[in-house]
Amino acid sequence: MKFCSAVIALVATTLVNVSAESRNIVTPAVQDATIPFSQLACEECPESDCNKCALGREKTLVASTIDPGHRAIIGFHMPVAGFQVEKCYVQIPALLKHNETAYITVSQAGPGSWSENTVNSGNAPFVGAVLESVEVPAYNNLDSVDVTPACKAAVNGEFSLYFGSIFKRYEFWSRDSGNPAILHITTKDE
Repeated sequence: MKFCSAVIALVATTLVNVSAESRNIVTPAVQDATIPFSQLACEECPESDCNKCALGREKTLVASTIDPGHRAIIGFHMPVAGFQVEKCYVQIPALLKHNETAYITVSQAGPGSWSENTVNSGNAPFVGAVLESVEVPAYNNLDSVDVTPACKAAVNGEFSLYFGSIFKRYEFWSRDSGNPAILHITTKDE
């Protein structure tokens, strides 16, 4: 009887410890696009209006303050509920032609659905709170960025992030190049 009680206590303790352990989940972006915004004419866009361009199937994403300006939007689907998220980080592919210090902002996108094939500055989710402003030294990559608030606010596991430029123009690979942004989630099972 004493042995059975000890085994039951051990099993109960193990179950409590297993359910309280963190899990690490890695998941790629499900969609991404570059959204130009400008008062300039863009010949390649509908009606030559930069704000009507849909650039969601390109091999690279662009963040730029140089007119026409651009911001990249990246969408994720989390395989867990927001309340399970303990920490959440995003990692983007390497910056291209990065021979000067880069200044990048990462912002939460407002709720709402969008499509790579149609998103433009007129129908994109609004730009929400800036989660991080990052200085990236020349010839370095952007480190993982903490986006925990965006993960916790996900609706049905879906959320989007904007990558913008504080200064100059930066490009990085899109998921269409085979190099999607990666979301690293640490959960605490409850």
